[in-house]
This record gives sequence, structure tokens and C-alpha cells, in this order.
Amino acid sequence: MSYEPPHVDEIVDSRTLLLQPRFATLWLTQGLAQTAQNAILFTLLILVLELTGSSAASSVLVLSFILPSIFMGVFVAVLLDRFRKGTILVVTNLIRAGACVLYLFFNDDVLAIYAISLVFSTSGLFFNPAVVSLIPSFVSRERLVNANSLYNFTLTGSQLAGMVFLAPAFLKLADERAMFVAAGGLFTVAAGLAVWLDTLRDGQEIELPQGAVFGGIPEEFRKGWRALTSDRASALALAQLTMSSTLVLLFAIMIPRYMKDVLNVSPDNAAMIFAPTGVGALVGLRFIPWFSRWGKNRVVIMGLVGVAISLVLLATVRGLAEIMETTPGPLNPGRFLGLSVLQSLTMLFAAPMGFSYALLNAPAQTVLHERAPPEMRGRIFATQVVSANFVSLLPLLVVGAITDFVGITAVLVGVAAFLLLFAFVSRRVGGLRDGDDAPQPEPEGVSSSVDTSTRLG
Repeated sequence: MSYEPPHVDEIVDSRTLLLQPRFATLWLTQGLAQTAQNAILFTLLILVLELTGSSAASSVLVLSFILPSIFMGVFVAVLLDRFRKGTILVVTNLIRAGACVLYLFFNDDVLAIYAISLVFSTSGLFFNPAVVSLIPSFVSRERLVNANSLYNFTLTGSQLAGMVFLAPAFLKLADERAMFVAAGGLFTVAAGLAVWLDTLRDGQEIELPQGAVFGGIPEEFRKGWRALTSDRASALALAQLTMSSTLVLLFAIMIPRYMKDVLNVSPDNAAMIFAPTGVGALVGLRFIPWFSRWGKNRVVIMGLVGVAISLVLLATVRGLAEIMETTPGPLNPGRFLGLSVLQSLTMLFAAPMGFSYALLNAPAQTVLHERAPPEMRGRIFATQVVSANFVSLLPLLVVGAITDFVGITAVLVGVAAFLLLFAFVSRRVGGLRDGDDAPQPEPEGVSSSVDTSTRLG
């Protein structure tokens, strides 16, 4: 399929989505809540490190955010399809606002912070899958790529807003208690918006399961899992989303070591050195609707290859910097804006890595939206979160030890090689054409179309 230049209507399509009251309210609810969640996570990481002086204690904190999804994932996946998604958004935001109040009173007790974080993260398990599963109810199938691009754009933007700007600003100008109050306020506003979202329902409503709330949960989860794994395109999209989530955790683990071993600077400067990653991601998300003309699986493959190349460049950056510094002429620019050649090259390579990473989520997420039966969307997207967090446990537990043994450069090259292998498998399994990820035929009695008037599930 040949590439066609983008049209003006595609450029403004994401903006017009925000003119729709229901989608705009969902988008604002997502942005406020995820910004608050990222700010809380960053604040807790700093707070626990200050209280204990131990990186291991910070790892335990990360585990407290991941483990609930593994043990509660089956229940979350099924319960999401048994309650209105709007109601779930209200309750989860109020619970997290209450957790912020508890953080405020127990901010000097590490064990209490761990316990509160278990509740905080458990309630958050319901939030993102509920938001994602609502998107097809608010937009037409033709605009799903744009809607998912905007969702992931907001997801990345909230990480930057919460971890790079909001939390550091509060910690510098005030203290962690002020951050807890502010985050609690953001969660409360998000809950209020979700209440309003629930009043904007119209049209035909998806029928909710009847009977006992917890009855038949294992069997219903198996149905959702079979719906995913029995369809090739859906299973591949699930694997791609899981890989994307795992990469985030890998980056979080490797960046501090990279700052110390390769750049010889304090890990505290990571936000500045790798800020181009976030900028590149935001730019990449804006280009996804254009690239999707080539086929959604092709876009993901492009992203995987791009991230792999960027990792290899980051692994070889010290050697490249030494060559530039010993070469006279324009290849040796000296210090730029107070940064060494080594640091400048790292920032240069970080931008395309962010751009490439942005191409992974939205296309795969759109495939699941197109192929998931409406009554199973909650289960399917919760299953994706459970799978991602379960797979992420392995790098969380072993990558640090492997890095100590072989070095950060070898680990970066190894991850790059694995991504290239995964890209090859994606090519073999999913193909490159739009028709390869076209929606599968729905069972009789289940509509495959996305009705923009569908109520909250």
C-alpha cells in the first residue's frame, strides 16, 4: 500500500473529538487523574528514599503498585463488565483521593505508605481499562485511531506533567504534604467529571450481566481470555501492548544506571537529559493517524525497529562522543548550552526513541477496540494490564542483577536485539496490510459496528 500525504481534516480530527461533550469529559477525567497518579508515584519514590536511604525500599514501593494487578486482575477484569464504567471512574477516583488523605497523615511511616499504596494501586487497576473500554462507545470506528492517539498523547503528557513538572515543583516550593493535598484535589475533580459523564448517556445501553456480583468470575475471565487468544490479530495486539508496558519499566530501571555508568552524572539529572524522549513521544503520537494509512501492524513494527536502533545508539554513545571529541572541525562542537558532547548526543538519540515508542500503543489498542465484543471490553483491557504487569515482574527482579554482571551497554544491546526479533515475529504473524488487522466477523446477535450513541457500559 502506497503512502498518501495527510489531509487537513486528519490534522484537525483530534481537535474535533474534543468538541464532543462525552469524549471531552472522558479525556479531561483521564488527564487529571493520571497526572495526579504520576505525581503521587514520583513523590512516594522520593519520600521512601529519603526515609530509608535504600533503593531496595523503592523497589518494594514499585512492587506495591504492580502486585495487586497480578492477584486481583481476574476479579478486576470481570467486574469491569458488571458495572457501569462511569460509576467505576467515580469510585476509583474517590478511593484514590481518600488514599491521598491517608498519605498526608502517615507520610513518615514506610510500612503505612506501602499499605496505602496497595489500596491506591488496586483502585487504580479499574481506572485505565474503564477509560479505554469506553472510547469505542463515544467515537465511530473511523475515528478510533485518532481517539487512541489522543488517549496515548494524554497518557504520555500526564507522565511529563506529573513526574517532571507538578511533583518536583511542589516538592521544591513546599513539601510532600502539599503534593498529597493537590493530588487529592485532582482526583476529586476527576470524580466530579465522571459523575457528569454518567449523566451524558443516551442511546442504546449495553446490557450488564445479571446475577451474583462475584458469581462465575473464573469462567467469565476464561471467556475473555479465549476471545483474545483465539484471534490472531487480537493476540498479537495484546503481546505488543504488553511489550510496550514492559519497556517503560525497563527504562525506569536502566536510566539511573545509565546516567551513572555511561554519562558519569547524577541520576537526579535524568529528567533533563531524557526530556527529549517525552517531547519525541508527543510528536510521534500526533503522526500516528498519518502512519496508520500504511497499516496498524506496520506502524507498530516501525516503532519497535526505531526503539531498537535508538537503544543501540545510546549503547554506543560514549564511543561516538570520544570520536567526535578527538576529531577536529565541525564534528567537535565542544560544549553546547553547558552540556558535554556525550550528554548532547544522548539527548539527540533520546528524541527518536520517544518518537518510536509512541508508535507502539495506539495502533495495537485500536485493533483490540475494533475486534473486542462490546460486552467483553472491560475484561479484555483489564487482561492486557494484568499480562503487562505480570511480564514486567521479571525485568523488575532480574535486570538490575544482569546489569551488575554484564554492564548497562550490553543490556541495552540485548534489549534492542530482542525488540528486532519481536518486530520480525510481528511481521510474520500480523502482516503489513490494513486488511490483516481488519475486524473479525462478530457472532450472530452481536453488532460489530461502533455506535456513537452507545451508553456507558
